[in-house]
Amino acid sequence: MRFNLLVLGGAYDSQCAYSAWRFASAAIEKGHHVSQVFFYQNGVHQASQLLNPLSDEFNSAQTWQSLAQEHELELRVCIAAAERRGIMDENLAREFNELNGNLAAGFQIAGLGEWQRACLESDRSLTFK
Repeated sequence: MRFNLLVLGGAYDSQCAYSAWRFASAAIEKGHHVSQVFFYQNGVHQASQLLNPLSDEFNSAQTWQSLAQEHELELRVCIAAAERRGIMDENLAREFNELNGNLAAGFQIAGLGEWQRACLESDRSLTFK
């Protein structure tokens, strides 16, 4: 089974990122494929390299990075939602005359078309909010 995940909640205002990560991990462990995790609305905050959780808190960016690296998982961040919330890769930062981007490694800026494509190619799409 091929899954596609949509994460809508912010890094620390809900359990959705943790729930999505747990689902993705369990699905992969059971032999399923997670083709993409798409971060939209406040979910784009998961992709900020400026997050600095306490040592006993869930570090969403780092946890997603590890899972993506281990299992070749695509981590996509909605460009429009990211721009509105100040999340930028190096290219966007230059466009807005900022010194540096703050998109964490392993995450990629993408449009909603990428989410739509993944929905068409997967067996199931799940939303976490």
